[in-house]
Amino acid sequence: RGAAVSGSLLRSGLDTLGIRPAAAGLLERYLAELDRWNAKFGFVKATPDELVVKHVLDSIAGAVTIAELCAEGGAGGGGVLDVGSGAGFPGIPLAVALPGVRFTLLERSSRKCAFLENCRALLGLANVTVLAADLSAAMGAYDVITFRAVAPLDRFLADLARSKVAWRSIAAYKGRRDRIDEELAALGTAAVAAEVVRLAVPFEDEERHLVVLRSSEHGAPAGSGSASNLDNTGVGG
Repeated sequence: RGAAVSGSLLRSGLDTLGIRPAAAGLLERYLAELDRWNAKFGFVKATPDELVVKHVLDSIAGAVTIAELCAEGGAGGGGVLDVGSGAGFPGIPLAVALPGVRFTLLERSSRKCAFLENCRALLGLANVTVLAADLSAAMGAYDVITFRAVAPLDRFLADLARSKVAWRSIAAYKGRRDRIDEELAALGTAAVAAEVVRLAVPFEDEERHLVVLRSSEHGAPAGSGSASNLDNTGVGG
């Protein structure tokens, strides 16, 4: 049956990524819950295997880099803000993989927030907070901001600049390198600070990357207004 195949695919992928075996059980429960809600609300259009590879394993493939970025903030940092969490990618798989890191899942859809809260309780994720808000209404200071399939880099940075969110690093999940280069070109001189990290996603043939942007005030608390922490030449208002 499909669920069993997906389960073995998940466990094999987690093993390849060096993730603790205990994570597999939690992620299987998460996927089962997503399947239940998906049947009614259609949150994610994907086969069971695609959910495992293109969503769960893809999310976790960035865990090492995101943990390193959090560590740069030192002890007592603000953790990770996952913008536009949707059905929980990358936030929930990352929170399972990195139990020592605090995650705030920012999602404006009340229905998806209900799902995320349900998953947080079901999986016992003490390191997760769900925030029902749009980025424009968010505030606080974070070590890392993640997002996946939300917006091009220039638009995201412009939206971030209008918010009251302070940050040290951004880790954006992106696909092909040529398209990333186009997005970076649109950033103008802000792109000088960018680092593109190739992600090795088990069982995935398509190119996947994390684009990392660091605040120009790196090493001091990031000021609010975010894109102003970079040289925002070329970032549309």
